[in-house]
Amino acid sequence: MVLVTNILELSFKLTERGNQSSTIILACLLLCSAVIALSKLNNPNLFRYVTKSFFRLKTQESDFNDDSRLKLGTTLLLHFNFIVTSTSCLFLYFLYYFSDINAFFYSLIFSFYFIIIQQVGFRFASFVTGEVQISHYVGSITKQIWHFSGLILLLLALAWSLNINKDFSFSVLYLLIFITLNLIRFTKGVLVSFKIGIRWYYLIVYLCTLEILPTFLFYHFLMKGHLSF
Repeated sequence: MVLVTNILELSFKLTERGNQSSTIILACLLLCSAVIALSKLNNPNLFRYVTKSFFRLKTQESDFNDDSRLKLGTTLLLHFNFIVTSTSCLFLYFLYYFSDINAFFYSLIFSFYFIIIQQVGFRFASFVTGEVQISHYVGSITKQIWHFSGLILLLLALAWSLNINKDFSFSVLYLLIFITLNLIRFTKGVLVSFKIGIRWYYLIVYLCTLEILPTFLFYHFLMKGHLSF
């Protein structure tokens, strides 16, 4: 609740400065902070579960049981937090290059695109290969990444919206976080795939067409298209 109070105070300060975009983002972050507070109220050990499951790289069956300790309502709230915070970070990124309207449009498009890719890709692979375990394991990995990422991106978006004059530095930091989180997801996915004995060519097709390709498209548009490196 202290975090919520601090965000409210900061939001009022930014409103006085006339920074409408930052104020809107802070309002979204306030909502996300309330969501996290509600989630923690339902599960006092929320942060420990989320952090523990994210950093664990083992692929034993018991390693995926922590997700079952989170109630469905808590899981949905954490999903909501991830979607809002990731879209907010995208908006702040595009705001450096485009007007408010265009930045909002692009952030929604890219957020929707990657959410669909990460939710549909592994289910499609499970359907094609007939390996039901893919859906179970990779689905759990995706939840782990989303839950932890939502907390990290909430902090990033808060700091970013309060330091609009340092957009470029935060843009680079966001891209590094995005790439790192995806690499972790790939690593966990590959380890699980080998554990359950998926044929290597199915794995290559899945990663190249449903995971790696979207990431390179993101890189091409955001980095090669706008940055100098």
